[in-house]
Amino acid sequence: MKRLLLLALLLFSRLALAAGYDAPGAFTVLCYHEVRKDVRDYPDPYAVDEGALVAQFAWLRGNGYTPVSLEQIVTARSGGKPLPAKAVLITFDDAYLSFYTRVFPLLKEFSYPAVLAVVGKWIDEPPGTGGQVGAQFGERGTVPAASFPSWAQLREMSSSGLVEIASHSYDLHRGTIANPQGNLEPAATTRLHTAGSYENDSGWIERVRADLQRNSERIERETGRRPRAVVWPYGSYNGALVRIAADLGMPVAMTLEDGPNTPAVPLAAMRRILIAHNPTLPEFAAAMRGPQDPQPVRVVQVRLDDLYDADPSVQ
Repeated sequence: MKRLLLLALLLFSRLALAAGYDAPGAFTVLCYHEVRKDVRDYPDPYAVDEGALVAQFAWLRGNGYTPVSLEQIVTARSGGKPLPAKAVLITFDDAYLSFYTRVFPLLKEFSYPAVLAVVGKWIDEPPGTGGQVGAQFGERGTVPAASFPSWAQLREMSSSGLVEIASHSYDLHRGTIANPQGNLEPAATTRLHTAGSYENDSGWIERVRADLQRNSERIERETGRRPRAVVWPYGSYNGALVRIAADLGMPVAMTLEDGPNTPAVPLAAMRRILIAHNPTLPEFAAAMRGPQDPQPVRVVQVRLDDLYDADPSVQ
């Protein structure tokens, strides 16, 4: 009986998710990263082909979607002008140089607003070295060192009225040692393991707060605008981080949790559709429309006793 109830709840959640894309006041957020002229031989799974991006932008226009700015979303949530039907927020993480050379011209051509998440240290690093910092967590370990725009180029885009700069942390977009075994976990949410002990709560709070504050101040100093949105590196966050960001003037926070942003979804936990593996146009369209049919869910029950053994050799 419990299994039947669980399956029923999973089915209901899938159907509710699909219906949420068309709910009044709902909006969809797209999450892009690198844009390449040709991605066939490029190893980053989050890179998309420039031609594919043009086709996706055109598809949005041709199918009644309206790209909106973060300002429009905040205004609508504050009781101001409602969002149009099929509202879409376009976001780009990591602030690669390709955003300036390839995406920014497209935004001007289509008159589409976008949010660009900036890792401060990667902009401050010498050209061609910052990408190696981002590779430490593993998912880009085989990707050549990335290039990033200058602060002058970021100022140009910020002043255009089309691009809003968000914080992607100053130096939390990396992995850090999380346990005695040396496993790497996201630096923003992990208690550091050094010299045989774990970072305490107050040390963690002080570290992440200082990092987020540094990035906000850096962005404000260079662009004249303090970020009001934070994009969590790797989508890893917790309630304490959300509160710290809000206290630093960033009440908007973006995750990598999938699904539509109905009025019930707080702006402090904004959902985004991750665009990966250079999807075909039909695949992109399917992602925009949401799941149309219930998807199978496979569940495996694992006991904690199966994950730990006091004998180090067994472990």
